[in-house]
Amino acid sequence: MAANDQLDGTDPESPSLEPLVETVSMSSYRTLARDPALNKADEDEWDSTVYETEGMMSWAALFMWHGCAWDNTSIWKSMGVGMIAMIITCAFGYFYPDAVLVEPSQIVRFGSFLTGFVGLLLGFFLSSAMNRWFSCVSEFLTLLEAVRSMQMQMASLGVEQHRVQTLARYGTLSAWLLHLSLELESNDQADFLADTSGKVRREQVWKQLELLRPGLVKDDEKELLYSQGECYGLVWTFVATLIGQMSQDGEIPPVASPTFVRILGIVDDAYSSIREVRSLHMVKPPFIYIHTLAFLVHMNNIITSFSCGISLGLTKTRSMTSILADWMIHYALGLMYLALLELAVSIAQPFTHHHARIPAKRLIRKMERDLNSAAIIADNPPFWDRPDFKST
Repeated sequence: MAANDQLDGTDPESPSLEPLVETVSMSSYRTLARDPALNKADEDEWDSTVYETEGMMSWAALFMWHGCAWDNTSIWKSMGVGMIAMIITCAFGYFYPDAVLVEPSQIVRFGSFLTGFVGLLLGFFLSSAMNRWFSCVSEFLTLLEAVRSMQMQMASLGVEQHRVQTLARYGTLSAWLLHLSLELESNDQADFLADTSGKVRREQVWKQLELLRPGLVKDDEKELLYSQGECYGLVWTFVATLIGQMSQDGEIPPVASPTFVRILGIVDDAYSSIREVRSLHMVKPPFIYIHTLAFLVHMNNIITSFSCGISLGLTKTRSMTSILADWMIHYALGLMYLALLELAVSIAQPFTHHHARIPAKRLIRKMERDLNSAAIIADNPPFWDRPDFKST
């Protein structure tokens, strides 16, 4: 079939130009998705965006563990230290004779004075972290949509398949390089800061690219991009120069036409989305803000532990019901604040934290399947001939 021949790179008019994207059938993509050699990393990753919302509406949410804020040993270590401090304070209040002179209500007020202020700061930080996460997702999806839109524009003009494949491959290459670069920088932050030349990071990025998507980049292209720090953005310079050449050759409308402006606008959208994702990843909240917030949360937990311990130590002057009520209100609230801090910090790192990471690999592979399907449909119109702008 002609469509399959073109998709496989056997364009009769350009025998010397190999296809720059290896497009396969949908059945082959399903096989690719099950290939453990290529997708083992995908299977091992926790996708925080795939879940059933029905379970959140029932009490089953109380017993969920994997992927939740409670699935973090640091929270339970902090609460364990707080419990030890409470037991020591309880023993001090029970055995120290002058402890009866302490007014429990004052201790409770002392333990709760930070509660409102810490809750307000956590609310602001959580809102900012969610906005940051959604902005990263939105800009990354904008990049993938630009690749789809570029293919659609070329299909509407009847551009030769090997040109469409070139543009699609460059867009896919840009998405993979962006994802792998941000992921490696996040996972190896210490090595990233020490690697001032970027040599080690570049080697890891290209090694991962060859493992996940072999054959996506040609040797001469890799040679040009390898030494560049932000090669994922420079790939769109390839795209811009290629569509300029195509305009000169008459494959697409001339530079002064609205159609060419629209095509160049797609390139600009893709490049702008890359810059936005990069800036959102690099520019984080100031250390002094995060440290102060974490300090207040832990300090509130410590004060709560001491106040609960003193209250328990003075059981002879207070009812057990009142003591348990104080413990439920203050100590359990400290646990909730630690969970909220963990939640906000994880969401603020959309390319780093295991439980809040953007499912970039899944989104890119979905885009590749869409490109493959669109290429087959565009090359086989049902009731009309395939368009050909160059021949007009």
